[in-house]
Amino acid sequence: MRKKRRAIPIAVSLGSVGAVTSVLFYFKLTTTALHHPIFVYLPLIALVAMVYGSVAALIGASAAIVCAAFFLYDPAYSFAVANGLEVGDLLWFALLAVIVTKCARALRPSSKLSAAKSPYGWS
Repeated sequence: MRKKRRAIPIAVSLGSVGAVTSVLFYFKLTTTALHHPIFVYLPLIALVAMVYGSVAALIGASAAIVCAAFFLYDPAYSFAVANGLEVGDLLWFALLAVIVTKCARALRPSSKLSAAKSPYGWS
């Protein structure tokens, strides 16, 4: 039971990254592709961090980097990224994902704080 409780946030994170990747890849194939598609994952990573914690969010961010490099950046179906600016996008996304994960975790309600009475008498 404990393993299932740990696996569900990671599965949700990876599944949502897969869904966003499939939508972005569809847009790349059918219409004009986005210039910086990796940053579409950032709100998703923040949401996962707020709901499930930082471990699931960082695993999702790592999966987003791998999926974006493989599917969304040229040459497609390769982890080699041809343009140096796109490599910079991936590196900046990794840094922003860590920062957003830590900030979103601070916004997450803590059970210890909500159970404790305020020292100022407020509820």
